[in-house]
Amino acid sequence: MFQVEYNRDIHTLFLKGNFDASKAEEVKEVLEKVEGSLTVDMANLEFICSAGIGIMVMTYRKLKEKGEEIYLINLNDHIKKVFKVSLLDKIFNIK
Repeated sequence: MFQVEYNRDIHTLFLKGNFDASKAEEVKEVLEKVEGSLTVDMANLEFICSAGIGIMVMTYRKLKEKGEEIYLINLNDHIKKVFKVSLLDKIFNIK
């Protein structure tokens, strides 16, 4: 099971479950509506695939072009390792 929810009031995207390629388009549609800096709360995210990573990078680039930021918070050890191994921990603000 996978859920994506965007709370505009606090500019936070909540991801829950397994973010695999079959959910990429759903997340992309939600992220296209984001204006301003964004926090992505991954506290309940169990897995993210390469398509999901790609969408995060695309969002990072889109926001950076506008002078905005993206923050990734509450990553579990596995997801944190994925970002570290791919060197994406060097560009994302991970807290």
